[in-house]
Amino acid sequence: MMLLFKLTPELRKELKNPLGLIVRGDIPEPYLRVRRELERAPYLVTVGDVVTENVLRLGIKPHLAVYDHKTQRKEYTPDIEFDAVVLTVKNPPGTITKALLNAVKKGFELVERGRRVYIKVDGEEDLAAIPAVLYAPYGSIVLYGQPGEGVVLIKVTPKCKLRCGRLMSKMEVVHYGD
Repeated sequence: MMLLFKLTPELRKELKNPLGLIVRGDIPEPYLRVRRELERAPYLVTVGDVVTENVLRLGIKPHLAVYDHKTQRKEYTPDIEFDAVVLTVKNPPGTITKALLNAVKKGFELVERGRRVYIKVDGEEDLAAIPAVLYAPYGSIVLYGQPGEGVVLIKVTPKCKLRCGRLMSKMEVVHYGD
């Protein structure tokens, strides 16, 4: 039996608003504009294949990266290579599974011990910024893509942790599987 948190139609509308500062522009402009902040972050988390790939192209290695080998629901093979612990989880579209929550939590435990961590998602990683904010230490930066607009930069603060906690509490809790 698998526990998951499912996006509701109301929440889907609410999540159209970015969880942080949106940095607009065509690639690589947004990344270049926030480069200094990314380099100075005590912990940097990237969510998404294209975001992770573009951060690596700047010569910056995320501490934790979550990706699913898709971009805008199409197969994608990103150029993501660096020495990291790789965790693999299943996470259906429009959900946050308990397995993803556990992987993000374990990922940060490893990061705090000096390791870099990749979480390879079998399914979809679109909502992974929420658990990333919940488990990231204060001062961390979580970066994710906003399709057609740019990249969203979240500075992890008590206020944004509270917002992500509220989002999780509004999700539908579902048990499924064997």
